[in-house]
Amino acid sequence: MKRKLMRMALCLVLLASMLIAPMSAQAASTYKIFKLNTNANLRNPANYEDILTYMKKGTKVLWTGKKHKAFYLVSTTSGQTGYVYKEYLSEYGAVSSKQLYKTRSSSKIYKKASTGSHVVTKVGSGRYVLVYATKGGWAYVKTTSGKGGFMKVSQLTKA
Repeated sequence: MKRKLMRMALCLVLLASMLIAPMSAQAASTYKIFKLNTNANLRNPANYEDILTYMKKGTKVLWTGKKHKAFYLVSTTSGQTGYVYKEYLSEYGAVSSKQLYKTRSSSKIYKKASTGSHVVTKVGSGRYVLVYATKGGWAYVKTTSGKGGFMKVSQLTKA
């Protein structure tokens, strides 16, 4: 059950660690999450040829809504954005665009809604997170790796 929840959180948050461009009007309310059905290279978005990193089968990525010929522009859980051959991707899920936010700068995620609380993790600038609830200047968020906690709302901007 815990693994299933973590997988679900990862999918929801995948959309969090990338530079996502606006999607078409048809899909404006959700972002698709894909899973690699084979090992693949993430290619440079500037020239489609240079390899940024190697990704293993089963890796989950968020589709930004952009494509170039037979390649989809995706973002990884580590925040890298690049192209992957579309035939290497299988649809895995979707996340609501209403929940997707980016960090304004490097930020800490706390166990409780207090800067005096234990730091769960740190998130780099421009990374995506899913926001589940807000109250009193704090948001309960989950990262692309599935870690959850509280972050100051002032550190977030709509994706």
